[in-house]
Amino acid sequence: MGTYANGIQAAIVSQIRAEIAAIGWGQAELAEKSGVPTSTLSRYLSRTAPRDIPLPAFAAIAEALSMSVVELSARAERRLQGQDVR
Repeated sequence: MGTYANGIQAAIVSQIRAEIAAIGWGQAELAEKSGVPTSTLSRYLSRTAPRDIPLPAFAAIAEALSMSVVELSARAERRLQGQDVR
């Protein structure tokens, strides 16, 4: 994967973590609301070796967070660029 791809992947993981923290959830709550198994979600959100998040899972996660895929992606993009993410 290229530099941008690695960066945006890390930014997406960070943004999802920030969103669940902001609403007071843990990974278990996000897993329940999104329908993504807890063990799978844990691998996606790993800080050391995150797995790529397939689009259907990403869409389910965004929906569980009451966001669109575009909005969650845009926040991650702003995070990558060092801008305000809200």
